[in-house]
Amino acid sequence: MKRIFSKTIKFSRFTVSLFTNEIMLVFIGDKKIYIKNIRLRLPSVDISSLRRPRIKTGRRPAYRPYSSRRNNLPARTKKHAFALAAAILAISYVFSVSPSKQKNSIAPDDETIKKNLLLSKNTDYSSPEKGLKLIINEHTIARGDFLQKIAKKYGVSVETICGTNKITTDGILTVGAVLKIPNKDGILYTMQKGSDLVSIAKKYKVSLKKIIEENDLKNPDFVAANTVLFIPDAKPLNLFSGFIWPSLLRAVTCGYGWRRNPFEPSQTEFHTGLDIRSNFQWIKASKYGKVAYTGWLGGYGKTVVIAHPGGWKTLYAHLSRIIVKTGQHVKQGQLIAMSGNTGRSTGAHLHFEILRGDKNINPYIYFRKKRE
Repeated sequence: MKRIFSKTIKFSRFTVSLFTNEIMLVFIGDKKIYIKNIRLRLPSVDISSLRRPRIKTGRRPAYRPYSSRRNNLPARTKKHAFALAAAILAISYVFSVSPSKQKNSIAPDDETIKKNLLLSKNTDYSSPEKGLKLIINEHTIARGDFLQKIAKKYGVSVETICGTNKITTDGILTVGAVLKIPNKDGILYTMQKGSDLVSIAKKYKVSLKKIIEENDLKNPDFVAANTVLFIPDAKPLNLFSGFIWPSLLRAVTCGYGWRRNPFEPSQTEFHTGLDIRSNFQWIKASKYGKVAYTGWLGGYGKTVVIAHPGGWKTLYAHLSRIIVKTGQHVKQGQLIAMSGNTGRSTGAHLHFEILRGDKNINPYIYFRKKRE
């Protein structure tokens, strides 16, 4: 039976497979796998000499040391074998000992994809649709209605309904009651005697220019009492205005800032969020807003991006399950997904980020503000 030599050696993302008459080189790239076969030309052997019968002479054949047998290879074959071995070692060294170029080519791709997504208008909560005229709808509460269902029907957030009708998110809805629901996110505000637009804009943390443009006010300095104004992107004041912990546990396994690359300890990278210990547990929205993206995001795996008024955005990555859809409005604390180990991850956890515009901010700062 013919014996076939086979041996496989792995160096990071580079694999060398050695066979009797062939060498296979495999490199696993970011988007493609590269395979190179090198066939070896072995020296021809006279088969007739291998079948020559042995004649017993009673004498032992003269012993030949292994070194003398090895030297029977032609000089040209030795030269080619040495060159091939040197090439394999050089390639292995490049991809295993100095992988910085390969790792740097991976991370920027994921970061670029994420940055382009977060800067796109599709994930911008604050920009209103041009030409969309304000319409106040009336909804009569029926049996089986709840705030999330009503908000989804009219395409607004739960906070818009609560703020406009002065109810809480956990309040009981009365069957037959009529709710006023604007077709945009914001709240309706009735001007009080002695109040002015500047104080209202400051109170609800909304641009004064937006209020004037949205209500088409001809004389902003004088607005009569009992005038109903629409405050765009405003939220009810009886809700917590900051960010809450998105997970059940509050154990941070990797903080915000520079760290050692978990895949290549010899390299450093900037960690743009918090890694929170969460072993396939439910994740909730850190702040009310609109789901801007759900799906696979490169090395971040299954990801959810929620856009919030004022240019704020939160990102939840390495998820195992997503239960919200793009375009859906979610309230603060609402379940949105389950943590997991998808993408470029070393174990089950939640990667959480807070962004304003295109700048990442340390989420722990806002969690501390809530405790204070």
